Amino acid sequence: MATHIEEDRGYMPEPNPTGAETFNISAYMNQSDTADHSPSPIEATASPSLQDRIRSINLAQGSPLEIPLASRHNKQREVDLKVIRHALDLLNKTQSLQNRKSGAEYVGSNISAFSLDALGAVWATTEDAFKQDASISLRHLGFALIDSSLLHTGLGLAERMKLFRMIIVPIESIGIEKQIQALAAITNRGKDLEPFGRSLVAYLSAQLGPIHESLIEARKKLKADRADVHTKACATAMRKALFSLFSLIEDVFRAHPDAIDGHELSVIVHDILKILQMTSSERDMKGALSIIQAVTRVSHIPGESLRLCVEVLGAIFVGIDELQNMAFGCVQDLVFSRDQLNVLSSLTDTAFSAIQGPESMNVKGAMAIIGHLLQADKNVHLPMIPFTQLYDPLFDRTKTPKTAEYRRNWLCLFGQLLVVPSFIEYILLRDEWTTIVEETIDAIYSDNGETQLKTTILTSSTHTSFPSPYQSETPDLSSLLPATKENLNHIVDALGNVWPRIAKEAQWKIFQLFYFLRNILSAQSQRVLVSCIVELDMLCPNDGDWDDCLSQLVTKFILAPSSDITTRFLVLQSLKDTLSLLKLEDHRSRYRAVVMPMLDTIRWHEEDDLFFMNKIADLAATYALIAESNDFDHLLQLLYLMSSVVSKIQVDSPQTYENEDEAARNMVSVAMVRLFLQCLTTSAVRTSSVYAALIEVVRSREFAPCIRLPALRLLTRLRCDINYAIYVTPNADSLGLAAAVARTEASKVRLSVYQNQGDRSNLSDDQSGSRIGRSSTIIHSGLRESRASTQSAGRKDAETHVHPPQWLYPGLPGLPQDPPENPSLLVKQYTPGGPKDITIRLSEWLAEVISMLQTPDDWEIYSYVLVHLPSQLSNPTLFSTASPHIHLLRNVVVSQLMGGTFRTPPATTGVKKGDVAFCLYNTLVMLLGYYERFSHSEQDDMVRAMLDGISSWDRVAKIITQTHLAMDILEFLAGLARLPDVYVRLREDELRTVFAICVRYLEHSRDQRTKSRAGTGTELTQVFNRSSGISGDSGAPSESSNIFEVQKDLPQYIFALAYHVLTIWFLSIRLVDRPKHVGWITSNLASRNDQGNNVLEEQSQVTLDMMHRTAYLDLGETIPSKEFSKMDGPVFKKSWLLGLSVVTVETASGNGLTYLVKRQASGTTYAVYQQNTAPLPPHHVRGPTDVNNLLPGAQPRINVFPNHVFLQLTSTIAPTPSPMEPICLPDDEATRRAIATFDRNDTVDGYKVGVIYVGGNQTEEAEILANFEHSEAFEQLLAGLGTKVELRGAIFNTQGLDKEDDTDGTHTYAWRDRITEIVFHVPSMMPTNKKGDPACVKKKSHIGNDFVNIIFNDSGFPFKFDTFPSQFNYVNIIITPESPLGCKNPGVVPAPVEDHSRQLQQLYFTVQTQSHPSFPNLSPAASYKLLPLQHAAGLVRQIALNASVFSNVWANRAGGEHVSSWRNRLREIKKLRARFANSGTSVSERYPGAKGTKTYVEGDPFTGLVVMGGLAEDDGILSSLDFSRWAGPNPSLE
Repeated sequence: MATHIEEDRGYMPEPNPTGAETFNISAYMNQSDTADHSPSPIEATASPSLQDRIRSINLAQGSPLEIPLASRHNKQREVDLKVIRHALDLLNKTQSLQNRKSGAEYVGSNISAFSLDALGAVWATTEDAFKQDASISLRHLGFALIDSSLLHTGLGLAERMKLFRMIIVPIESIGIEKQIQALAAITNRGKDLEPFGRSLVAYLSAQLGPIHESLIEARKKLKADRADVHTKACATAMRKALFSLFSLIEDVFRAHPDAIDGHELSVIVHDILKILQMTSSERDMKGALSIIQAVTRVSHIPGESLRLCVEVLGAIFVGIDELQNMAFGCVQDLVFSRDQLNVLSSLTDTAFSAIQGPESMNVKGAMAIIGHLLQADKNVHLPMIPFTQLYDPLFDRTKTPKTAEYRRNWLCLFGQLLVVPSFIEYILLRDEWTTIVEETIDAIYSDNGETQLKTTILTSSTHTSFPSPYQSETPDLSSLLPATKENLNHIVDALGNVWPRIAKEAQWKIFQLFYFLRNILSAQSQRVLVSCIVELDMLCPNDGDWDDCLSQLVTKFILAPSSDITTRFLVLQSLKDTLSLLKLEDHRSRYRAVVMPMLDTIRWHEEDDLFFMNKIADLAATYALIAESNDFDHLLQLLYLMSSVVSKIQVDSPQTYENEDEAARNMVSVAMVRLFLQCLTTSAVRTSSVYAALIEVVRSREFAPCIRLPALRLLTRLRCDINYAIYVTPNADSLGLAAAVARTEASKVRLSVYQNQGDRSNLSDDQSGSRIGRSSTIIHSGLRESRASTQSAGRKDAETHVHPPQWLYPGLPGLPQDPPENPSLLVKQYTPGGPKDITIRLSEWLAEVISMLQTPDDWEIYSYVLVHLPSQLSNPTLFSTASPHIHLLRNVVVSQLMGGTFRTPPATTGVKKGDVAFCLYNTLVMLLGYYERFSHSEQDDMVRAMLDGISSWDRVAKIITQTHLAMDILEFLAGLARLPDVYVRLREDELRTVFAICVRYLEHSRDQRTKSRAGTGTELTQVFNRSSGISGDSGAPSESSNIFEVQKDLPQYIFALAYHVLTIWFLSIRLVDRPKHVGWITSNLASRNDQGNNVLEEQSQVTLDMMHRTAYLDLGETIPSKEFSKMDGPVFKKSWLLGLSVVTVETASGNGLTYLVKRQASGTTYAVYQQNTAPLPPHHVRGPTDVNNLLPGAQPRINVFPNHVFLQLTSTIAPTPSPMEPICLPDDEATRRAIATFDRNDTVDGYKVGVIYVGGNQTEEAEILANFEHSEAFEQLLAGLGTKVELRGAIFNTQGLDKEDDTDGTHTYAWRDRITEIVFHVPSMMPTNKKGDPACVKKKSHIGNDFVNIIFNDSGFPFKFDTFPSQFNYVNIIITPESPLGCKNPGVVPAPVEDHSRQLQQLYFTVQTQSHPSFPNLSPAASYKLLPLQHAAGLVRQIALNASVFSNVWANRAGGEHVSSWRNRLREIKKLRARFANSGTSVSERYPGAKGTKTYVEGDPFTGLVVMGGLAEDDGILSSLDFSRWAGPNPSLE
C-alpha cells in the first residue's frame, strides 16, 4: 500500500503557468489502428506522464483533431470523438456551473467512449473543482465527475490514487458528507482500498473528532436560538456526515481489519468512546456502537481504553433501552476475546467501586452487565466469572460509604446472581446466610435509620411463632422504589427455590427477612412466604402459636378477596393439611376457632373466582366430617350457599378450566358428593342430611348445570341390595343411550362433521335415524316427528349458540372418589315401620325425576336423566317402597310417548326428537319389569305405547336400509316365533307381513353383498356399536372400531337371519294353514343375477325343500329302522337321484316289505312300504311264478325288486323327458361313501354355548372355572335354558363333550327345535381336578372355543370381558342379580336374608351383552334388560342363539360365507348329480321369471328349461316350483 502511494505521487498534475491546457489531438488521432488496447496502468508508468501529454496538445478551437481510437472502426472513432469533444466543451471553465454539471452527467452516461487519456483530459479540464478554495457548488461538481469516472471499467491504480487525492482535498464542513460518500464509492463501501488504504484510515481517524465537535457546536447553536438557515443546514450536514463516517469506518473494519495499525486503532477507539460519553443522541450512539461492535469482533480494544469501554457499554446497557442488546453484544464479544480476564476484572472493579457522582451509572451498568452475563450463560456458554471475584466484594461490609444508588444496584445484581444455578451452589457452600441477610437489610435501609428494627430481626431465633417484630408494628416499606421492590421479590423467589437445601437455623433467619418484606412481596413471593411457613412446621398443631399463625394467614389472604388466588389456594391447602393432623380435642377446638369464623366472615357474594369457591367448599366438606352436629348442619347450609354463588359466577362470567378433569373435581357440589360418600360408612343421620341437600341442589333450577350435574351423578348411581342396604355403583353403564343423544366422543365428532356438511334441519328423520353412533332398538329412528312439534318457539334453549356438552361418554369418572365397595351397614332404603334416622327415602329422588320429565328445564340436566334413569330402574329393590311414584313415572312416560309431548332437543345439539323418544322407550322397557305393581289396564297401556312407537316407524321400504334396525327387527321376530301364546291369534295377512319383512331384507341383503363384492364404494348401511358390559371399563366395543369391517359382514348375518326367521315362522303356524303360504313365499325366493336372469340361491332352495317336507306333515323327525335288517329272505337295495333328493329303496324280495329312505337337504325321511297282497281267489289258476305256488322246502322266490317300488311311487306310463328321468346310482364303494358323507351332515344347525357360574367375590379365571357347585338360582337358569341330558351314549352332537368316559361330566343341558340345536358347556358340571389341573385347562378348552358364553355373575363385582382370554370368545351374556346379596369383601359375612324362598321368587335379574371390541352387539340386551329369573332363561337363550348365528358368519368372514347344515347336504346331492347325470341333463339353476301358468292338453308342444333336476316351461318356472298348486290344500278341520 505504501509503495503504491509513493509511486502514485508522480501522477499529481502540475500547474500550467499560463493557465491554458494543451492536448496533442493530432498525435492522439494518428496512433496506429493496429493498437488493440489502451496502455495498462502498469504500462502507463513507463510512458510519458499525463501532464506531459496534456502540455503537448493544444485544444484551441480550430486545432486539427486526430484522435486514433484503438481497435475501433473509423466510423465508431468518429462517434467517440464527437462524444469526447462535446464532454470537454460542456466541462470547460467558461461554461456555466449548470452546464458543467450536465457535462459531468454526460461523461457518466457515455463513459464507454472515453479512454484513460481522454478521461485524464476531462479531469484536467475540471481541475478547478478540486481545489481547497473552490466553492461548495464547484466541489459538488467535482464529486459528481468522480462518480461518473468511477463507472469506467479500466481504471488502474494510478487513476484510483489520483481520484483519491482529488477527493480528500480539504472542504468546508457542510460538504464533508459528499466527500465521505465519494470515499465510500471509490472504496466500494470499504471493500477495495488499493492503493490508498492506510491514507484512507488516517484520513477517517482524523475526521472523527472534528466532525463530532462541529456537530456538537451546531447543536449548541440550535439550542441557543441562534439558528439560522445556514446553521440548520450545517447541523444536518454534520449529522449526516458523522453517520456516513461511522458507516464507512465500520465497513473498513469489517472488510480490512489489517489495514488499521495500532496507533490508528487507539485513536479511533478513543474518539469513539469520547463520542459515546459526550453525545446524548441515540442515533450517534448507535453509529458509534456499531464501530465498537466491529472492532470487538474483528480486532480488539486497546488496553488503555478497555476499562473505559466496559464502563461506557455498561452505562448504555442500563441507560438506553433501545441499545441494550447492542451494548450487551459488544460485551459478549469482549468476554470471548483475548482480553477476557481483563474484561471480567474491569467489570467487577467497576461494579463494586462504591463511588458517588455521575460515575454511579457505570457502577450500575457493570452490575447489570454481570447479572445479564450470568443469566445469558445458560444459552451461550459464556466464560464463567469466578464467584470469589463476585462474592467477596459483593458481601464486603467494610466498604463505606455506600450510596443509596449503589445499594439499589447491589440488590439488582444479587437478585440476578440468585437465578444462576452455579452461584446458588456457591453460596450454599459458603453458608454465610447471616452476612447475606445483613447485607440485604443494608441495601434496604441506610446505616443511620431503622437500626433497632433491623437488629431485632437479625437476633430473633424462635421457631414456634412469627417473628416478634411482626406482632408489633408492621414496617413501612412503601417509600422503596419500584425497582428495589422488584429486586427484593427476585431475591425472595430465588431463595425460596433453594429453601429445602438450606439448614434449619439459616431457614429461620431467611424467613425473618421474608416476613419482614411481606407487605411489598409480589404474588409469587407471597407464595414463597406461605410455603416457608409450612416448611417450618409453623402450622403443625403443637404447644406453640400455630392457630395464631393460621389466623394471620386467613386474615391476610383468605379474607382479602384481592389477594393472589394461588396464594389463597396455598393457605387453603395448609388449612386442610393442618386439619388432617388434628389429634387432640384442644387442637380441634382451636382449629374450629379459626375455620368457622373464617367461613362466616367471608363475603361470599363478593367472591368471583370459581376456583377459590371450589377449594374452600372442599375444605368445608372435609372439616364437616369431624365437626359437631350443629356445625355439620351449618356447613351443609354454607355449601348450599356456595353452590348458589358459584352458579351465579358461572352464569355471569363463565370461567374455563385447563382440562375437564379439573372442572369435574372442583365443583362445589362435588364436595357435597364426596361428603355423602364418606358419611355413607360413618353416619346414617349425616348421610340422610347430605342426601336431602343434594336433592335440594338438583331441585334448584336457578343453579347452573355444572352445579347440579355432580349431584345428579351421585343420585343416579344409588342402588341397594336385597336387604335394602344402600350402596353407590361406580359405573352407570349408559353408553348406548348416551350415544343416542350425541353424548359420546365418537357420536359428537360424527355429529360435528355431519353438521358441517349442511343444515340438519333440511334432512328427513329417517336420514338422521341411521346416524352412526346412535343406539338402536326396534323403536328407535323410526319415529316420525311432527314438524310443528320440533319448533319449540320461545323456548329458552332453542338458541343458535353452541355450548360444549358438560358430560360425555367415555368421560371422567362420574364420582370424585371411589365409592365404598360394600353396601352400607348403616344406611338403608326407607321401609315402612323401619327406623327413620338410618334411612333415606328414594321416593324423594324419584319425585324430582318425575318433575324434571314433566317440566324440563336445562337440556344438560334433562338429557342426563334420560340416559341414566333406565339403568337405575334396573334395581327394583331400590324403589320397592316407592310404588306410588313408580305408577306416576309410568303414567308420565306413557302419556308423553303416546302424545308426543316430551321435550324437543335444542336445534344446536343435532339430536332429534325421536332420539329422546328412544330414551323414554328404554325407560318404559325397564318399567315393564315392574309389571306386578301395575294393573292389567296399565300393562295394556304400556304395550299400546310400545305398539304406537312401532306404528310410528316409516314403512319397511325406508327402514330396510338401516342395518342396525334390520338386526333388531329380525331378532325380535325370531324371538316372537318361539312364543306361541303371543302369536297364536295372528291372522293370515299378519303372518304374511312377517314373511314380507323377511323377503324385503333378503332383497336388500343381496344388494348390499353384491355392492360389497363389486367394490363400488357405495356407502354401506351404518351400524351402531351399542353399550356393552356390566362394567363400563371393559368389554365395551369402541365406537372408533373398524365400522366398515362390521358393515361388510352384517349383510351376510341379516341374510342368514332372514331365512332363519322365515323358516321358524313357517314351522310355527298351524299345519292346516301352511300350504296357503307356499305359493307366495316360493314366488319371492328368486333373485336376479348380473345377467338379468333369475337365480334361486342355495338358501332359497333349502328353504323350498323345507316347505316341501313340512307343508303337509307335522309328525316330526324319523329314525332308521333297526328291525328291517332281520328280515328273512334276500333283501335288495338300490338308490336313485330323484330331482334334488336321493331315494334309497330296500326291499325284502319275498314279501315285498320295503324300507324307504328319502334324503333331502332339509332332512331325511325313513318310511316302510308294503303292498297289501290279496289272497288268491279259489277260481284263480295258479301260475308257475305265483307267490303261493311254492313247493314245500323250496327256496323262497324273488317276487319283488326295489325298482318296482320306486316306479310305483314315482312314475306312470306318461313320457318322461330325459332331464327329468331319475338317475339310478351304481351300487359301488364310491356311491356308498358319498351317501355316508351326506348322512354325517346333521339335519339341524348345531351351536355350543358356555354357561359359567361366577361365585361370590370371584374375579379370576382359574377360581371361576374351578367351581364344581353353583347356586340354586343358577340351577333354575339352566333348567330354563334347556333339558338336562346324559352324555354317555348320546346320539346327538355333543359339541366336543366326551360321551364315552364321562371326562366332561355325566350330564349337561341341551335345547333343540326343528332347525337348531344348542349344547351348553357348563364348567361347574364338569369334573374339577385342582391338583392335577389347577388352571382348569380341560374346562377352558371348551369355554375358550365357544363363541358365546352366558355368565351368571354372582360375584358382586362387574364382570370384565377379558376374564377368559380367548380369540374365539365374541359375546358374553351377563345375567346378574339386580340386588347384590351383601358385602363383597372376602371374609365378611353378608347380611342375612330373612326368607330364602322370597329371595329366589322375588329376585330380579339384569341381562346385558358384552361384545368383543371388534364385534357389533346383536341383541336388544346391549343395554340393560330387567326381568325375573323365571323369564330370563328364554331371553338369554334367544340372545345366545342369535349371537351364535352371527358368530359363525363372523368367524368365516375371511374364508367366505358360513354354510349351514342344510346347504351342505344340498351340495352333496348336487355333487352326485354332477357325477351321474344322464347325457344332456343340466344342473343349471338359471331360469326365466314366470308371469303365469300355462295349461297343456294332449298334442301341445312343450319347450322347457332344466332346473334343479327338473324341467319347467320357460315362462312358468316360479309357479312350477309351487308344489302346493298341484298337491292341493289340507283338508278342512272345521
